[in-house]
Amino acid sequence: MTQDNLNAIDSGGLFPRLQQRYGLRDNPLEMETPFFPDAMRHHALESLRHLCGFGDMALLVTGAPGAGKTRIITELVRSESSRLDFHRIPTAALTSAQALTKDLRKIARSGVPVDSEPRELVYQFFRWSEARAQRGQRLVLILDDADRVAPELLNLLLSGFLAADRSLAAALVFSGADGLQDQFRAEDLAVHIHHISLPPLSRDEIFAFLEPRVHRAGGRKEELLSSSRLKQLHALSQGSFGRLKRVAPGIWLDMVTPQSRAAARSWPPLASLRWPALALVILLVSWWFVARQYDDSVTGSAGMETPRETVRRSITVGPEVGRGAGETLPVDALPSPELAHQQEPENLALTDLDAVTEAEPEPEPEPEPEPEPEPEPEPEPEPEPEPEPEPAFASARPENFVPLAHLKQREGWTLQLVAGHQERTILSVIDRQPDNPQLSYTVGERQGQPWFMLVYGQYPSLESAREAAGQLPAALGISEPWVRSFESY
Repeated sequence: MTQDNLNAIDSGGLFPRLQQRYGLRDNPLEMETPFFPDAMRHHALESLRHLCGFGDMALLVTGAPGAGKTRIITELVRSESSRLDFHRIPTAALTSAQALTKDLRKIARSGVPVDSEPRELVYQFFRWSEARAQRGQRLVLILDDADRVAPELLNLLLSGFLAADRSLAAALVFSGADGLQDQFRAEDLAVHIHHISLPPLSRDEIFAFLEPRVHRAGGRKEELLSSSRLKQLHALSQGSFGRLKRVAPGIWLDMVTPQSRAAARSWPPLASLRWPALALVILLVSWWFVARQYDDSVTGSAGMETPRETVRRSITVGPEVGRGAGETLPVDALPSPELAHQQEPENLALTDLDAVTEAEPEPEPEPEPEPEPEPEPEPEPEPEPEPEPEPAFASARPENFVPLAHLKQREGWTLQLVAGHQERTILSVIDRQPDNPQLSYTVGERQGQPWFMLVYGQYPSLESAREAAGQLPAALGISEPWVRSFESY
């Protein structure tokens, strides 16, 4: 069984019982640290950090209830609040376009006019956020539980973001349950939205999440995370952090029935099977009755058949001598074989007369057909013209541009600072230090669209690249670049 209120039993919850039974110093299920990096959680956090600061796409985080979406966003705000300005829009109050514009006016204050229409005010808000980013701090709007908001409001925010300079305008972070991506247009989801889907936890990932917390709380993993209990934790939590925190105390206190016994008790009572059993008996009786009648009818029809009587027939041979008209000889009076042999010469004479025939003339030979003229050879088709080569990419900064093929041939490691669909996103960072020879960028392809990437420096090893990542020029405004090898491009 699964109870959602296991922690609410008694006034003090279940932790005092866990503390008394296992000697725990703290509740391992309430520890916010350390941040769990597995199951793509660290990858999702790093993507949000990078794209919120320098990306030109809206961000979408989806997952089942309790998958840890709010925890990742909380960690994002905690770690990046020094360089980004986060504003959380309460989704419960977003019941109309007027309510949305009211929250945007609170953020912009006097930056947008009060008497504008809701749609125009949203567009003016994102244009106002461009000027704010140019002054040194980019704005980030967070809509947690966005699946509770009307789709027209979500698309209104997205259209205002797309109409502005996406590399400077306020970044959008939508978070919600699986299926939230269906609220957006397919073309926007493919090009203008970066979708992060959080998968459920596996059994090994649940162990990796609980093991350091149980150790810090003073518990023994051999008891709390044994194979049988870990199996129950995975089955009842369904890979969700929220459900795991609710069912774990009951499993550790042996208050949850094992699955095998629960499955045995899940059979319906015998009284509820009374009517289905009666219907089955009636069906079997009716089948037996019909089969019996069919067998009787087959047996009766077989007994009504009468045997055939043998009929003696007489054959008349030769002229009727001494017998009346219509009189026949019996079968015993047929002529003997010797008599039949004496009559053969007459038959042979008739056969010889039939065999005397004139020889037919041989047919004249048919003339040989004239040979058909050979077909004239068809003219060879003209070769198709070769397609003209596509025009090469024309870089706005050729002194900083490196073709992707040349970049892959470099050896060692580099620091990726910015990436986006627009070249202007890259150039806005280069303009902060235009004379820095370490800055170079290239262009690839992502989802059928050009994908620009800005890299910094060339380092012989991973350790030297990580050391250089903490020593970037402050003028660039980038504190956590992505350390990548050249061969990974």
